[in-house]
Amino acid sequence: MKAKLLNFVALDLGSSKIAAIAAHIDKKSEIKILSHNLHHAVGIKSGVITDLQAAESSIINAIYAIEKDCNKNIKRISISLSGAGTKSHYTNHKIKLSGSQITIQDIKKLLQKMLVEFKVKDQEIIHYFPVEFLIDDHHIVENPIGMFGKELSCRLHIITASSNVLINLTNCLAKCHIEVSNIILSIYATGIACLSNDEKNLGAIIIDIGAKTTAVGIFLANKLIYSNYITIGSWHITNDIAKVFSVNINTAEKLKILYGSALLSPFEPDIPLRIEEFEPDNQYNPNMVISVSQLTAVINPRIEEILSMVKQQCDQAAVDYLIARRIVLAGGGAALKSIRELASTVFERPVRISKPNGLAEIETSNLEMYATAIGMVTDHAHRQQKNSLNLHNINENSSWFKKTLIWLKANL
Repeated sequence: MKAKLLNFVALDLGSSKIAAIAAHIDKKSEIKILSHNLHHAVGIKSGVITDLQAAESSIINAIYAIEKDCNKNIKRISISLSGAGTKSHYTNHKIKLSGSQITIQDIKKLLQKMLVEFKVKDQEIIHYFPVEFLIDDHHIVENPIGMFGKELSCRLHIITASSNVLINLTNCLAKCHIEVSNIILSIYATGIACLSNDEKNLGAIIIDIGAKTTAVGIFLANKLIYSNYITIGSWHITNDIAKVFSVNINTAEKLKILYGSALLSPFEPDIPLRIEEFEPDNQYNPNMVISVSQLTAVINPRIEEILSMVKQQCDQAAVDYLIARRIVLAGGGAALKSIRELASTVFERPVRISKPNGLAEIETSNLEMYATAIGMVTDHAHRQQKNSLNLHNINENSSWFKKTLIWLKANL
């Protein structure tokens, strides 16, 4: 079998699944999907390695499936970071200009100065986004290239991640003989895949309800201007159901998916659910019958807690998130019935459930499971474009990658 022309692999490392996409991205930034697969994740929680051997096994299985599809050994990949251990920071800086036209080199000089001077203990920069540029302290511009001024300043959104989280991730991949070429924040990649151009430009909040982490990002002017997360997700809803009704996790997940709802509807029948039909070997109360309303009574407080905590974070954000009038829900938890109506009540804004954009080659009923990986591929293709300024991503030439590689060579 002839090897497929492969030059980019994205691995979205979630708490419950690993989504992998292999693609070829040509010089025109056109994407051809060569392989995609989902695997159960073990040893990973909220993007943090909790069991090195189990995580290695999960990653190896995902990589092997791609290698088998493409008949090619995988040496380098990009991975996602779910949000745990990450922080948003904002910094302002300015440089003097010669009075001639502003060039890309002036912008890079300013950003480099800001990044060098920015230091937070035990944190490493993984992304940076210029929120706005100012010329002579009063003219706000989106792109100052070609303009004239005596002074150029910038407000920069910097996203950092725990140094130990990054080292453990890259160490885990190194043990699988895989080099990490880039790390991308999952909520940023999900936003790229799930938000429309209008939403990214005019302002939108994307909420990704994963298994054990719920991440939030605010987009404006095609930039991520705020990100955060909470360590509660849809798995906690399943866990609540299991505890309250004394059923196993698999049964609780089935009840949530088939009959669960974020809100009780007065227009739908309150169907009785016999536990023995879902779990014949239940030894605690096999004759138990619960109603849909009882199930909803367990689900509603938890999902309302998740949404309220996210809203509280947005309220306390160091940006004016009120400009983001639209809410977009993503992730497995967004499939919960009536969650759109509940979110609309909590945020007092219009809400929609997302579907990833583009990449038609991925034909699956679980397309939303690939949202982050799709965003990773799309982002890489955009950064390959010759006209792209490439001002918002850290790559293998960045300081933390260099430090990590030195550490790995010394310790493995």
